[in-house]
Amino acid sequence: MTSISGANRLRTRVETYLAGVFHPFPEERIIAGTIQSFYGWFFPLLRNAVICGALQYFADASGSMTLQILAIIGYIVLAAYCFSYINMWVLTPFHFVKHKRLGSWLDGVVTLAVLLLLGYAIWAGTVFAIDEIAKGHAASRSNAPRNSPGPSSSS
Repeated sequence: MTSISGANRLRTRVETYLAGVFHPFPEERIIAGTIQSFYGWFFPLLRNAVICGALQYFADASGSMTLQILAIIGYIVLAAYCFSYINMWVLTPFHFVKHKRLGSWLDGVVTLAVLLLLGYAIWAGTVFAIDEIAKGHAASRSNAPRNSPGPSSSS
């Protein structure tokens, strides 16, 4: 029993010493949390976009209908993942309108318009990124340089 109590006292002294050595800055915790939060969703998004790009490449290269369907499903799921980040809020720019029904209707129209614009931007960005990944891989596999004008006919 005495060895356990001695170990506990030693552990307590080490913890007290370490608590006195390291002094975290509260502002840095906020910044570090923001950065870690950003990386927490960016890398899974990037990984999923690369997977969708690879599926699209394999579907284009093989002509397989099954792979094309999987690539389309990948597009939709990736877009839904992106939409989940913007579907958490509502805009109320007309909160000052005295007629609450009219104010709510105008708020809904503005929210819907912004949501549709963001949705289009996400969908277009997703399609563009996946197509670039698929084309980039295809270009790296070809023998000709990307910007070559093609074979020249010399007589």
